Amino acid sequence: MKILKLSGTYLKRKAYQHLILGTLCLFVLVVIFLTTDPILPLYIDLGRYDNTRAFAMIVPLIGMLIFYRLHRSYQKGFEGEKQVTKVLSSTLSDDYFLINDVQLVAGKKGNIDHIVLGPTGIFVLETKNYRGKIVCYEDSWTRIGQNPYKQARRNASTVYKVIKASGILASKPPWIKAVAVFANKKVELDRRKAPSNPEVLKIDELTNYITQETRCLSAQEIELMSKEILNVHANVGG
Repeated sequence: MKILKLSGTYLKRKAYQHLILGTLCLFVLVVIFLTTDPILPLYIDLGRYDNTRAFAMIVPLIGMLIFYRLHRSYQKGFEGEKQVTKVLSSTLSDDYFLINDVQLVAGKKGNIDHIVLGPTGIFVLETKNYRGKIVCYEDSWTRIGQNPYKQARRNASTVYKVIKASGILASKPPWIKAVAVFANKKVELDRRKAPSNPEVLKIDELTNYITQETRCLSAQEIELMSKEILNVHANVGG
């Protein structure tokens, strides 16, 4: 597989930023705590305001918990995207191109995790890195804030519009599949009550799914569409 664009550092930066903020909250919490005991060198006698100091400890405690939780979330997302790239690059041939972390609409929050272009079509991937049991019941998912397949489908619609506007596939509609990928191998997916034909896969199912689709694109079409996506990203998202 040819990787045309590596993943950016957005998730990694956000994870680091929240780790720093969580650590600062911990530091403030410790400092306040050290002023509460008379036997400690930092003790400050606040008299009747001692209760206020106790309440003041709650703020950095809550902040610490929130920031550390966000740190874990961003870190897991970064690791999940790396894992998908690693699996695809080691299992797909050079007939396939991979574009990671692209933005195709100006001002839109969030990037597209991965776009795979190959002879079997175009695959727009939304990566999640959860573990444990996750149940899909129609459009609702346990333990997940947003429906990952809907996210993938919205991104696939964006890619469709970009390719359609380019005129590269004037004689046929773009063959685009939206796929939600769960990168953690310890995830257990219950898809029995999912909507009809949602493409929700474990990471070890992804390569087989991509390569078994019908061949519909030529090498020239793949290259032209890859360049178009990268050009739009450069103009919109940088």
